Amino acid sequence: MPRSKREKLIINADDFGLSENFNKGILELADRNIVTSTSVLVDEKHALSKDIRKHPVSIGLHLDLSENLEDSAIKKEIGRQIRKFVSLYGRLPSHLDGHKNCHLIQKIFPKIIEVAKKYNLPIRSINDKNRIAIREAGLRTPSRLVWWNVEYKHVLFQALQKDYSGVTELLCHPGYFDPKSISSYNKQREKELKILRSVKFKDLLKNFELVNYSNT
Repeated sequence: MPRSKREKLIINADDFGLSENFNKGILELADRNIVTSTSVLVDEKHALSKDIRKHPVSIGLHLDLSENLEDSAIKKEIGRQIRKFVSLYGRLPSHLDGHKNCHLIQKIFPKIIEVAKKYNLPIRSINDKNRIAIREAGLRTPSRLVWWNVEYKHVLFQALQKDYSGVTELLCHPGYFDPKSISSYNKQREKELKILRSVKFKDLLKNFELVNYSNT
């Protein structure tokens, strides 16, 4: 049965900047109007890209934070990465998320909310507990996160085939294989890229209004 209305979907590609080859895959999907958002690792060599700014995608900050940080250093490190993003892109990030969801670590999460409130930045959430805390702080977050990888691609299609009210964020890690990268998720990125370019996936997208963090 067709949906009564098109639901809103953010397709966010994580890890922009981690590798030139990973960036290439993300840019390709942005060219095809599949990726609508990305998040940048600002301390990586390939963090700055003029090409990504040519696309109507939201560009967020993919925070890289260690749980070993002293409590007094957490806010300073978040602030440093935000300032570096601004120095690279000339504006605030569209949203905050974290490498391997480090932004949701128990002792880090309250500091994320505190800094996000200062700049009125949306935050990625992964469960209802996160969402309640973020929204009680007066900040925006999508209503659902679809989190998958190539070993569980059925999760992707099953989740997006279900009727859902609210904004869904689809997290992805597309790219081209980089023999120089030490990332444990490397060859899999090219498999993700193939899935996200597939006719089957594009047909599924017809059910959605594709949006990003800047226009939701």
